[in-house]
Amino acid sequence: MIRLNRYFLLLAATLAVCACQPKTEEPEAASDESADSAEVAEAAPTIALLDACKIRMTQPIAHEWETKWNPAHSQPAGENPSGVRSTHWGDANEQKSAHEMGAVIPLDLVCGSTDDVKPEVKFDITAFDSSMTDVPLGPATYKIAPKASPAKNKPGEFIVGVFILDDSMFAATSGTLTLERFDANGIKGSFVIDGHEILMGDRPLHVEGTFEMPCRKGLLQSGCQSDAAEQPN
Repeated sequence: MIRLNRYFLLLAATLAVCACQPKTEEPEAASDESADSAEVAEAAPTIALLDACKIRMTQPIAHEWETKWNPAHSQPAGENPSGVRSTHWGDANEQKSAHEMGAVIPLDLVCGSTDDVKPEVKFDITAFDSSMTDVPLGPATYKIAPKASPAKNKPGEFIVGVFILDDSMFAATSGTLTLERFDANGIKGSFVIDGHEILMGDRPLHVEGTFEMPCRKGLLQSGCQSDAAEQPN
């Protein structure tokens, strides 16, 4: 009987020791990083770039560009710089503020290639010295004139701010801007620009092109009605 009791006591002690020992954890399976990356890439929204400007230059070089418009509200610097803005696309409060601050821009069109495209081209056709009445919504043809400085350009005249071709700059002396469509959704038309090189040379400039872009909803353009600006950021 004593021996049996000792046996049970020894068995109980052994079980107690085993119960106190920590359990060995099973190693977690290694994550498949490539699979995770593929899932993230598949889940990320795809933003379709839209055609913006088609540019054909004959002087100082012969070259053609097709630029894009990015519907995302923010892009890295230098990416898809083509765009258009207008005080016409602001709501009533934004238009009132623009008038009070003297910051009315009836139309500003920018055509530009991305940083990885060579030769690089970028220019803007704008009417800073005109009112919304001088450049109303609707089809029309406007004169592109040299920049009048320090005086202002005539109402309804457009200028080319600075025309950039790689490291060279050009000034526009004449041309036309034709608007086939200018409404609450965006703009479509064509342009002809003539000019000459400045600062580092005197080469002539001749450029023709077309453009079609929606307006972008957001700050100062809350009245834009284009659905193209509704794509994910």
